[in-house]
Amino acid sequence: MKRFDDGGVSRVVVATGFAALAVQLVCVREYLTQFQGNEIVIALIFFCWLVFGGTGAAAARGFRTRILRPSPTILTILSCLLVIFSVGQVIAIRWLRDLVFLHGRSVGFYPTLGYVAVTILPYALLVGFVLPYSLSVARQRSAGYPGNWIYMADSAGDVAGAAVFSFVLVHWLSPFQVLLAVHLPLLASLLGLESACNRRRAAAGIVAVAALVAGAAFEDRLLPVREGRRLYYAESRYGRIEVVESGGQVSLFSDGVPSLFSQDPELAEEIVHFPLSQVDHPGRLLLVSAVGGMMAEVAKYRPERVDYVELDPLAARLQIRFGLVAPLDGMNIITQDARAYLSKTPIHYDAILVSLPEPETYQLNRFYTAGFFELAKNHLAPGGVLSFGMDGVADYISKTRQHQLSSLANTAGTCFNHVLLIPGQRLLFICRDRPIRTDIPMLLEQKGIETRYIRRYYAGDLTAQRISQVNDAVDPGIGQNLDLSPRLMRLAFVGWFARHGESPGWFALVLSAAVLAYLIRISRPQWVLLTTGCVNISAEMVTIFTFQTLYGYIYLQIGVLVTVFLAGLLPGAWAGGRFTGNRRRALMTGDLLLCLLLVLFALVLVVARQGMPAMVLYGFGLAVSFCCGFQFPLVLQVSGDSAAAAAKSFSADLVGAAIGVLLVSLVLIPFLGLVWATLCLAGIKLASFLVAGSIHETS
Repeated sequence: MKRFDDGGVSRVVVATGFAALAVQLVCVREYLTQFQGNEIVIALIFFCWLVFGGTGAAAARGFRTRILRPSPTILTILSCLLVIFSVGQVIAIRWLRDLVFLHGRSVGFYPTLGYVAVTILPYALLVGFVLPYSLSVARQRSAGYPGNWIYMADSAGDVAGAAVFSFVLVHWLSPFQVLLAVHLPLLASLLGLESACNRRRAAAGIVAVAALVAGAAFEDRLLPVREGRRLYYAESRYGRIEVVESGGQVSLFSDGVPSLFSQDPELAEEIVHFPLSQVDHPGRLLLVSAVGGMMAEVAKYRPERVDYVELDPLAARLQIRFGLVAPLDGMNIITQDARAYLSKTPIHYDAILVSLPEPETYQLNRFYTAGFFELAKNHLAPGGVLSFGMDGVADYISKTRQHQLSSLANTAGTCFNHVLLIPGQRLLFICRDRPIRTDIPMLLEQKGIETRYIRRYYAGDLTAQRISQVNDAVDPGIGQNLDLSPRLMRLAFVGWFARHGESPGWFALVLSAAVLAYLIRISRPQWVLLTTGCVNISAEMVTIFTFQTLYGYIYLQIGVLVTVFLAGLLPGAWAGGRFTGNRRRALMTGDLLLCLLLVLFALVLVVARQGMPAMVLYGFGLAVSFCCGFQFPLVLQVSGDSAAAAAKSFSADLVGAAIGVLLVSLVLIPFLGLVWATLCLAGIKLASFLVAGSIHETS
């Protein structure tokens, strides 16, 4: 193979990809912290990143000749700007939310999209510009430098950055320490560029290093301000954890949301006594999460065994350390995902009490599906009870809320003979196979259980009228909430718009018009590449949501999943670059292979369901990314492999990915479910197959 001297540009491209991917993953975690772990935000992040990256790549065509002529010095300055922008972006994500929006207020779809777009714009635009600009710098030195080599160098850096972040950095370093670590190779690679060091390059490097060091040194001070005194802060593998004291109340924040208070006695009595009053002798209890003061109420029943499940080991230790969870005799703390634990334990419990927040994310939704209810039912002793809750409702129940409650009640009803909704501070669902009694104050009195709030306050509040009002609102015609078809997530998405008086129609209309205008202007090979980018990122999002549904800790594993979807691109691009046969047929073959992979994955989802091993997801990601990587150099070659064709191809790939990430995350998965979303992607690639068959090579 012919060798080309690029003056060190390829090393810079590898280092840029290495740093950029790690920056992207750091920012995903930062956004999840700011928006309560809502996975829809992941789609908005990827969308904005890809749109601005594609815009930057398209802009490189004009800028590189008219304004910024190819130069190693300019490339060095742009790379140093990337370093500085990465630090500024994380600071902006942390601080701007409470400056722009009211503290603690729910933010609508359009403000969230705008916030993400503004904070991502500088870095994403510049990183998209740098890739084709680097190709121009390399071709200034070697005129015949292949565009595919830059693509392969960028892919190699992306894979390395995602892998190092996922398997090393995320376990040991804080966000700003990660930024420092991943940018050192980039700064070192700039020293190897062929032109001698000058003052401008040296000054840019000094400013970049200063920004990185300052961020790492003042990490704690760059956190958003909390009301009260911050007692503890750490970046756990599963999220950001903060412990804050205010007015004598200690609160544990997880991803920016107060998840546990030192005392919440009224809610603690409801969550414990409403379900346990139904059981004659609750000797073995399983608690999935907790509320403040809950353990003191549980202790009144003198259970033989209490298993407390908390996914994050660090969070579990902090709950004990700061008195948020009081240890009980016979209590076992299990640091594992609750569904994973139930799928393996042989123990049968007299009661399973779920104290998790509302199912507004895919991670939480998996504890409100038929799959979880069936799993819980199989681990209940005869006469056992399962309880879980939603936020309380007043006299008026909105249509969206009614559908949510109905879906939950109907889903639980497929597993239990009796499901009763009991209103209180939270609306508790009591599920068991034996009849459920509503005279809870009397039951507690018979058991000799002393309570403060239920006995004195609720005795006249738990009336037959209030209970009937809530239960009569359940519509038996509303469908179930399933793991692979998350109806509650669809309703949460619709409710998100309804709460803020918004409609997705305008966004969909503007986006559709922009996409149509873009499609009219591109060539057939670029259209194929656009669908390839669309399917690659869409399959990645399907895999992310599938993993979240099955395993429930995407905050830790998202880097691994991104890694496997990048790992196949490099060998695929290498194979496509060396291919010398009929390129049109090769593109058609790649499309058919992607169709087949997607259909097979949909079948595996239907057959395996909860039993799908994680390795299947990783293997699927590798295979899809290999096929997508294989098609990129083929499109470049049939388009002429000029600098203009390279910029257009980079742009088409990124724009296609931007379209795909929104299509699958905001439309296909919430409204059609994972299986049909996957089959729709297969249909997109089938259409691409027909277009590929009409391509005529230009060189």
